[in-house]
Amino acid sequence: MRRAIRALVRKTFGKNHSMRTEASVITMLVCVGFFVAVMAYFTSLLVYYARREKPIDFHENLIVVNPPESWMGYTEEYQNILSENVAGKETMMVYKDWDAIYDVFTFNSWMDDEKAFLTLVFPRNFDEMALKAPIDELPEILTYYPTDHPEYATVQKEFKEKILEKDYLRYLQIRLGVPVEDSEVFDSPVTPLGKPTGWMHLMLDRGSRMVVPLLFFIAILYICMLSGMNAIAGEKERGTFASLLMTPVARGTIVLGNFTGVFLHAMIPSVLLLLPLIPLASSVGGYLSVLVLVVSLALFVSAITILISCLNNTIVSAQTTFLPIFLIILVVCVTCMQESTRNPINPFLPIYGHFYGIGDGLMGTVSWPAMLVCTLATLILTVICLKVSEKLLGMESFTVAVETKSEKELRKAAKALARQEKDYVSVSRAEVFGYKAKRRKSVLSFLVGHALLPLALLSLFQPVAMIPAILSYMRDPASTEFIRMFKSITNVSAISDVASASVKVFSGFMQDKFFILFMGLGYWAVIAIYICIVRFREKNPLSTLGFPKLAPKGTAVKAYLRGMVFGLILISSVYGLLLLTGQVECHGFSLEKGSVPLFLLYILMWIPQGATEEIMMRGYMMPRVASRFGLPFAIFFSSMCFSLMHAGNAGFSFLALINLALIAAFFAVFAYTSGHIYTVCAMHTVWNFCQGNFFGLEVSGNPGSASILSSSYSDHARALLTGGAFGPEGGLCVTIVIAMAFVVLFFAKKKSKRANV
Repeated sequence: MRRAIRALVRKTFGKNHSMRTEASVITMLVCVGFFVAVMAYFTSLLVYYARREKPIDFHENLIVVNPPESWMGYTEEYQNILSENVAGKETMMVYKDWDAIYDVFTFNSWMDDEKAFLTLVFPRNFDEMALKAPIDELPEILTYYPTDHPEYATVQKEFKEKILEKDYLRYLQIRLGVPVEDSEVFDSPVTPLGKPTGWMHLMLDRGSRMVVPLLFFIAILYICMLSGMNAIAGEKERGTFASLLMTPVARGTIVLGNFTGVFLHAMIPSVLLLLPLIPLASSVGGYLSVLVLVVSLALFVSAITILISCLNNTIVSAQTTFLPIFLIILVVCVTCMQESTRNPINPFLPIYGHFYGIGDGLMGTVSWPAMLVCTLATLILTVICLKVSEKLLGMESFTVAVETKSEKELRKAAKALARQEKDYVSVSRAEVFGYKAKRRKSVLSFLVGHALLPLALLSLFQPVAMIPAILSYMRDPASTEFIRMFKSITNVSAISDVASASVKVFSGFMQDKFFILFMGLGYWAVIAIYICIVRFREKNPLSTLGFPKLAPKGTAVKAYLRGMVFGLILISSVYGLLLLTGQVECHGFSLEKGSVPLFLLYILMWIPQGATEEIMMRGYMMPRVASRFGLPFAIFFSSMCFSLMHAGNAGFSFLALINLALIAAFFAVFAYTSGHIYTVCAMHTVWNFCQGNFFGLEVSGNPGSASILSSSYSDHARALLTGGAFGPEGGLCVTIVIAMAFVVLFFAKKKSKRANV
C-alpha cells in the first residue's frame, strides 16, 4: 500500500499539467486581474493615508441646530474642556434653527459657509421630551459631518462616544435628578479627536489582514485546480484510469495518493509565500498559527479538487464544475476585507477563519480557540471529501469513461441534430415585426436579460427625475415626520401608516413641475437607448422594434391617431362603468389656472411614457422572445414582466397583477395583428393621461394631479370594483372592459380574414 501511494504521489506530483485547454489560462488571467484590482484599491488607500501623515487641520466651528437649554448650560459650564476634546483649539458654537432635521443638503451648505467640522441637530422641545422619557430612551440627537471630508467620520464617531453618549448624558442625568456615581462629569482623558494613524502601521495592517490572505487563497486554489483536475478526471479522459482500476490497488489508496500529490503541489507556492513573512510576523506563535491555517487550507482545497475530479470524466468539465466554487471562495475573501462583516462566529468557520486567522496571526492578535476550532472543522471536512471520493470510485458511473470511436461519432451526430432542431437562429419559432435572431444565448441569461433590462433602465432614470423634487422636499418640515415614521416602525401594524405617508410624499412629487419634466426626459432617454441597441448592437432596422415604414405616407400618423381614439374608448368605458355602478362620483371641473403649466407638462410626459413601455415590452421584448420560444410564450412572458414592473406601486394586489397582464396581452395581440406598435403606443398614452389628468383617478397606484375633472370614490365603493388605492387597473371594471375588448378584437380579426378571402 505504501509503495502504491508513493507511486501515485510521484505520478500526480511529477505530471505535466498542461491541460491543453484555454480554461486554465482564462482562470489565471481572471485571478491576476482580480488581484491587480484589489492591489490598486489598497494602493489608493495607502496613498490617501500617507498624505494624512501630518496632523489634520480640523475646522474649529460646531453648528448646533435647535439647541435646547440643557445644551446651552452644558457648553457654558464646560466650554474649555469641550474645545480641547473636539479639536484641540478654541471651538465656536454656531446656533441655527431648522425644522427639517434630516435636511442634509442645508446642513452641508452651512458647514461649508461656517467652516464647521460637525453639525449637531436636536429635535424641537428636546428638554421637554427628555423629562418624560427614561434616560436610556432620550430623543435622538443627529450628527452630520461634511461629505467632502471623509476624515471627519472619525471625529463624528468619537464626538458621539465621548461627548454625547458619555459627558452630555451624565450632565443630563444630574440636571434631571437621576442618581449618578460621585465623580467628575469629565472622567475620561482629554485628547483631541480624529488623531490620524501612521501610514506605515496602516500599510502593514492592511497588507497583513487583506493582501496576504488573498495571495494564499489565490495561489492554493489555482494550483489545486491545475493539478487536481488532471489527477483523476484527466486519467479518465485519456482512457488510462481503467488500467489503474484493474490493479489490486484499493480505491482509498488511489484517492489518498492523488490527494497527497495535489497537496504537495499546493504547498510549493504556499512555502514561497510563507518564507518572506517570517520577519514580518509579530511573534513566533502568530507565525505558527499562520502555518497551521495555510496547511489546513491546502488540505481542504486539495480534497475538494479530488472530489470534483472523481465526479467528472474530462478535465474541462471538472474545471467548469470547480470554477463556481473558486469564485464563491474569492467572494468570501472580498467580504472578509470589509470590517463591518466580521462577527464573533466567523473566525471559527472554515474559509472565514482562514482569512481572518492569517491576518490576525501576522499582526499578533490571533485567537487560539478560534484557530483550533477552524482547523479541526477543516480537517473533518477534508476527511469527509476523501471518503466521498472513495465511495464514488466504487460506482461504475464515476470510474470509467471509455467510448469507442463510432459511439463518439454517433453521440456527436445526435447532439448536432438536436441542436439544429432547437436552433432558433437558423429557424425562428415565430417572426414578429420581421425580427430574426443573430446570436445564441443560454436560456437563463436570455430571459433574465430581457426581464431586467427595462427594470435597470427605469431604475436609472426615474430616480434621477426625483432628485430635484427630493431636494425641495428635504427642506420641508413634513419630511421630518415622514422619516421619523419609518424609523419608528417596530411592528407590522404600522406599515399601513407608512404606506399612506408614502402615497402623500409621491403625490407631492407628482405635483412638482421639475419631477414631471425630468420624468419625460428620462423616458425619451430610454427610447433612445432601445433605438441604439437595435440599430448599433443588433444591427437591425427599426421595423424590428415595431416601427416599420407604412405606405402610403402618413399611415403611421393615422395609426397613432386611431390608437388615441381606441384608448379613449377603453378608459371611458371603465370610467362609465364605475359611474353606472355607483363606485365613483364626479364633482365637476377642477383644473385651475395655476395648474395649467403642470397639466401641459403631464401631456408631454405621458407621450414618451406610453411609448417607452410599449417599446420595452411589445416592440423589443416580444419579438425577440417569440423568435426563440414562440408567440404564445412571448405574449405571456412580456405581459407578466409588464405586470410585475408595477408590483411596487401602492395598493398592488393579485387582481391588479391579472388585470395588468390582460391589458398587456391585449396590447401585444393588437400589435401583432397590426404589424406595428404605433397604435398601442397611443392607446397606452391616452389611457394613462385620461385616467390621471382627465378623470382624476389613480394611475397604477400613482395619484392623479392637475386633472380636468374631479372624481372620488363614493362612500359605499368596493375596492374589488374600483381597485382601491391602486386605481381602476386593480378592479373588476377593467377586467370586464378588457375582456370585451378581446372579444371585439377577435371578431374584427375574423371579419378582416373573410374580407381578404
